[in-house]
Amino acid sequence: MIDEKTGILLLSHGSRLDDGEEVIKAYTDMYREEFPQAIIEYGFMEIRKPGIPETMNKLIKGNDLEKIIVVPVFVAHGLHTKRDIPTLLGIESDYDEEAAHGHHHHGHDHDHGHDHGHHHHHHHDDDEEEFEFDGEIILTDPLGIDTRLYDIIKDRISEHL
Repeated sequence: MIDEKTGILLLSHGSRLDDGEEVIKAYTDMYREEFPQAIIEYGFMEIRKPGIPETMNKLIKGNDLEKIIVVPVFVAHGLHTKRDIPTLLGIESDYDEEAAHGHHHHGHDHDHGHDHGHHHHHHHDDDEEEFEFDGEIILTDPLGIDTRLYDIIKDRISEHL
């Protein structure tokens, strides 16, 4: 159940081409249409505006949010979802630099991205905004392996058989 205390950020990678923005905007609009009371925005991890801090400020401003759910609309986990996005959100990352480079792995599996407390983002680019949010930021998994996506893949192939 969506409430007025929860904000949603649909996050795209970002591209110099307009196609990516058209897609993420369309998903945002679809969600708004289905859930008109939702506080939802889209943003980009890099290259394109609005970036993560700008979009977080857009969600926070004028809303009394306690929680923001960030959904990376990416196919799979990678450095962006494991390291870069948590850093930009100012939340803890479960990215293990040593494990990623073939060193000893501790094999811990925990619920990542559920951070409570004060979030303050600093960025080195002069034009990048900062945001402050005292609520919970939840970073979901990317789309991953899902039969619904597989059906789309089959459709794309079928169109050309």
